[in-house]
Amino acid sequence: MNSSGDQNTKQEQISSKHSKEAVAYKFWQEFQEERKDIQKSINSLSTKPKSLITKLCEEILVRINLLEKKATDAMIYLPSYDQRQSILQIRALVEELNTKKAEIAPKSKFSFKSRKPNATNGSGERVNETENKQNIIKATLSTTTTSTISKTISNENFQMITLNNKQNFYLTVDSYLSPPSSTDDSTKTMDFHLSSLQNCFINLVSKNVIIGAIHIKGLKNCVLLAGPVYSSILIHDCENCVFVVACHQFRMHTSKQMNIYLHVTSHPIIEDCDKIKFAPYTLSIPGLDKMFEVNI
Repeated sequence: MNSSGDQNTKQEQISSKHSKEAVAYKFWQEFQEERKDIQKSINSLSTKPKSLITKLCEEILVRINLLEKKATDAMIYLPSYDQRQSILQIRALVEELNTKKAEIAPKSKFSFKSRKPNATNGSGERVNETENKQNIIKATLSTTTTSTISKTISNENFQMITLNNKQNFYLTVDSYLSPPSSTDDSTKTMDFHLSSLQNCFINLVSKNVIIGAIHIKGLKNCVLLAGPVYSSILIHDCENCVFVVACHQFRMHTSKQMNIYLHVTSHPIIEDCDKIKFAPYTLSIPGLDKMFEVNI
């Protein structure tokens, strides 16, 4: 009887594995088709009237954002190699779009530094609740026009960190540096995927790390501190958390009772959220100015 039960369990495990492989294969096919189509749209910008370039670039960026969201949702069943490749390929699309836009319609270079927040004692300013999300976003977030990555990240020095299914956990980004040394001036690029965390404190501030992107899903009663993020922060299904973050693109979906201390250089996207409070980015640590200059 036990032998039969073990056999059934093994068959279920094999079936589950094959099912995940099939889903991952289908995702990867669809991902590559959309990526190639977006690439064609970027390449065709040179043939378009200059008066339409800004609008067309915004439309392409929306498509890239949707592709990134699909990739984030697929992380639970994608192999590690495919996870990394999807991130790098999305980043390459953003860089190519930014380069093409600069070639066709050059813009003045933006900088985080021009919007550097005043130093505080680290406790943050009072967060004002809003009845109207659009008004609070306009009042507290950057009005800088949409812009994205303009530098190239070395793939050889890239690391993706995944942390999930943890409770009462403390994470510091320096623990992923090898060897962790305050005297080492070399920098490493990391993307973070945080999911299903509860009562955790996540400290992603380090002078030796360039954060490429942060993907967050299902955090509850957590605190997240981050230095300037190279590209985007994507948040889903979070509750009763405090995030202190700075980035180029900020998107939050289906979350509630959140306190967000934010600096962002493009228009944020906030959808299907409730009881969200915003305040300016108030993190005050030694060397923060240099981190902004390096990452942006």
